[in-house]
Parts: sequence; C-alpha cells; structure tokens
Amino acid sequence: MHNKILIIKLGALGDMVQAASAFAALRQFHKKDHLTLLTTAPYQELAQKMGYFDEILIDERFKLFELSKLCKFRKYLRSQGFQKIYDLQNVDRSRLYSYLISNKTKWIAPDKKESNTHPQERFKGLFLSLGIPFKADLNLSHLAESNDFHIPNPYVLLIPGASLVHGGRKRWPEEKYAELVSFLIGKKIQPVLIGGPSDNFEVMKNKVPEVIDLCGKTTFYQIIGLAAKALCAIGNDTGPTLLAASGGCKTLTFYASCNPPSLGGARGSGHIGLYEPHLKDLDISTVIKALEAFLPL
Repeated sequence: MHNKILIIKLGALGDMVQAASAFAALRQFHKKDHLTLLTTAPYQELAQKMGYFDEILIDERFKLFELSKLCKFRKYLRSQGFQKIYDLQNVDRSRLYSYLISNKTKWIAPDKKESNTHPQERFKGLFLSLGIPFKADLNLSHLAESNDFHIPNPYVLLIPGASLVHGGRKRWPEEKYAELVSFLIGKKIQPVLIGGPSDNFEVMKNKVPEVIDLCGKTTFYQIIGLAAKALCAIGNDTGPTLLAASGGCKTLTFYASCNPPSLGGARGSGHIGLYEPHLKDLDISTVIKALEAFLPL
C-alpha cells in the first residue's frame, strides 16, 4: 500500500522556486507514494506544472475566529490519512496545522536554528538527516513558454521591483536602473523590464524610452522562456529574478542588509551577487564591472 505524504509550502514566488529542488528530491524518494502539496492559490498552477505532485491542496488562509471553517478543514486533513508531513515552510501558520492533524502523523521540518540560512542549505541539512538524496537545482526550464513579444537580440532582463516589506530597501534605486538602461542602449543591448502589473517604472521609461516594458504582461512561464534566450538578468532579490535563474539565465542580483545573499537568491556558476547594506550606495560603475563577466562590453 502506498503512503500518503503531505508537503507544505505556502509561498511566496521566490520561496516556491527555491523549493523546486526539495520537491524534486521528495518526488524521487517517494516514487510510489501519493504526494499532496498544501500551498496558496497564486501558486497552484505553478505547482501543477512542476509535475512533482499527485494532488494540490489550497490553504484558504482561514482566520482563527473562523472556527467552523477550521473545523471543516481539520476534518478533511484527518480524513486523508497522511502518514508523513514535510513542513518546508516552517512558520507559525504552517505549524498550526500540526494541531489540526492527528498526532500519529510524523511531522518533519527543518531545524528552527537553521531559519537564518539559505533555503538550499536548510533543505540539504534536513534531507541529509533523513537519508534523502538532495541536489540544489533551480532548473525549471521545462516550464518555459514561448511568446510573441518580438524582442530584438541581444537583450537583457531588468527586474527593478521587489517586496516593499522592508520599506523599499530591497530595491536598487530606479534612477540608477535608468543609468544602467542608458548604458546598455549605448552598447546596443536591449533592456527589457520584467515585473508585476503594479510595477510602474516611469522614471526609467521617461529617461530612456527605448526600454521595452513587459511589466504585468508576462506569465511565470514566459519569464522563464525569455530568460533562456537573454544574455543575463539583472535585478533585485525577488521571485522573478529567481525565475530567470531557473530558466538557465545568468543573473546579477542586488542584496541589502535586510536580505543578504546568505538568506536567498541563486547560487553557483553563472550567478553573481552584489551586496551593499544600503542599496542606494551601490554605484553604477560597480554594477557595470560585474556585468563584464556576462556581457560583451
């Protein structure tokens, strides 16, 4: 009889991309078992397309006062008869589910002491302790989709957005991105803006109208496809930058003290990180110097 396994990973986008290596390792280790992923609605399709799961369960983020809904969800979880749960999110919300599921279910999560380490290191440490082979690999190139944006070659992807949770400190200033765009245009390299529908980089577009703005116009899978043909991707430490890396694209990522490279981003050959405690102090000349590794400057 096959075991039923629950994996918890709620998001955000960058977390889901980082977790792809863990998902792959668990699928390989539990070849004959039934794997269910508990995630949030924005990442349901992405999880399905990854191809590692037999079932996707959506966390509807019930509040504690919504007792009837919580009780109904608890009843459903218990009815599934999960033998094992991998809590790859390991936050208060995901740990809440340990109270909803039978205490007979084996609960597995990274050590809380490892919460301030890179996701790949946390997964490696956890899986090593369980005897599960693990390879840090952000490869999602199989999800790449073509597009009809007609981007002239050669081009680079620019990802100037990022979460505003830290008051915008995860973002290299837009004025400096505009300087970089001007530099790339001068080198006959086409800059392409990637971002969400709420990203509106007017400073950049006004200063250098030649930039191609695809903010809010691309799916996750089109970003991976675009990245596969780009010279490189340049951006802040955010989900779309990791998506670009997962498409085999070289990346130059900017990090501040609120999100040092020890906690996230792509690693390994073809991925460069520039760290400055306050990103406003990261000089354009330093960025251009780093780009010499990727671009024909």
